[in-house]
Amino acid sequence: MAFYVALPLLGAAFGVGMVVSMLQAATRQSDPTINTVPKLLGVGGALLIFGAWMTALLQGFWYNLWVHLPEMVR
Repeated sequence: MAFYVALPLLGAAFGVGMVVSMLQAATRQSDPTINTVPKLLGVGGALLIFGAWMTALLQGFWYNLWVHLPEMVR
């Protein structure tokens, strides 16, 4: 479950990081702060796009957990 919820955010951070790193290598820039802000914006954008899906997935997981908890305890 954690993998499915974290994958869109990690994918966005990885993709943006790779693009910015290629641009930094092409322009010979080596400032780490230039890489941080685009990653934060990319993760924020992915959270806006996939946030409702992630919330619904976690809501279904917790609902099923609480409904079936008495069966699991026995």
